[in-house]
Amino acid sequence: MRLIQRAATGLLAFSTVALVACQNKDADNKTGSQSSGSTPAQSTSSVFDTGKLRAVVIGNALPMVKKNGDAYDGLSFVVLEAIRDQLNVSPLKKDKDIEIEPVAVGSAQEGLNKIRSGSADIACGVAFSWKRQRTLTYTLPFAMGGVRVLAPKGNDGTPDSLNGQTVGVVKDSVAANVLASSVDDASFQFFNTPDEALAALKDGTVKILGGDSLWLKANQAATAPEAALVPALPYARSGIGCVVAGTTPKLLNMSNLAIGRLLSAYVNDNDEVRTEINSWIGSGSTVGLSDDQIGSFFTIVLSTAAEFNKQS
Repeated sequence: MRLIQRAATGLLAFSTVALVACQNKDADNKTGSQSSGSTPAQSTSSVFDTGKLRAVVIGNALPMVKKNGDAYDGLSFVVLEAIRDQLNVSPLKKDKDIEIEPVAVGSAQEGLNKIRSGSADIACGVAFSWKRQRTLTYTLPFAMGGVRVLAPKGNDGTPDSLNGQTVGVVKDSVAANVLASSVDDASFQFFNTPDEALAALKDGTVKILGGDSLWLKANQAATAPEAALVPALPYARSGIGCVVAGTTPKLLNMSNLAIGRLLSAYVNDNDEVRTEINSWIGSGSTVGLSDDQIGSFFTIVLSTAAEFNKQS
């Protein structure tokens, strides 16, 4: 699929979150630059030299990732394909067409460390946190997450109802940190991947699972159809975007341009883009968001990033 060539053009620079996350002005101009001096030195292998956009993949959990044989799909890969297409029309492109090369990892921490070290170029579907922002460079968000739990009916998901309970979480996730700081007297059982956490909920190893709302909702029917997604208001909300390594000049800029065009195309009723995105989080998916809900969020991102007017 070549979304960039057919998508409506979007003007963008940085959203409020991205402005903070990308506060180092030189991060995209110096190969191997870092947001923090404490992070390891990065590889200097440019995407344009290798022809490979090395993308971190953690597990096989909707709506961000779905594995079909050796191929991957999901909302993260809709975004990655848009970024790949943008790279392929860049003036910096050399003789190689750039393709996505999935880099499978066993945990969130392993994946983020590959970005920090330059062993991978990009990871999409990463929730923003201030702690991560110190050593990672974020793109524009393409989704909004919220920390909630899947719990047996009758448990309203509030701190009082979770006290004394065991809550499953993905190790080193934003949700794990938020819940640990919000619930005084809960025990936490850590899982390395989203797949492991969902399997534990399904087989009854844990009765309560905490995580991002989109992830929990997308997998609820297949994993715990009788559970409730609670509380009504999430413990915290955060933008979900991509994080990029300093391996490739202008990778951040081109990723932001690709995401902006993708969001702009959705808002402006591009049928192909709407079909792609809606298949993972829209009304026909297990997440079930309406076009208006998705379009309203995308409009906010675009309006914050740059001047944006919906095409009539």
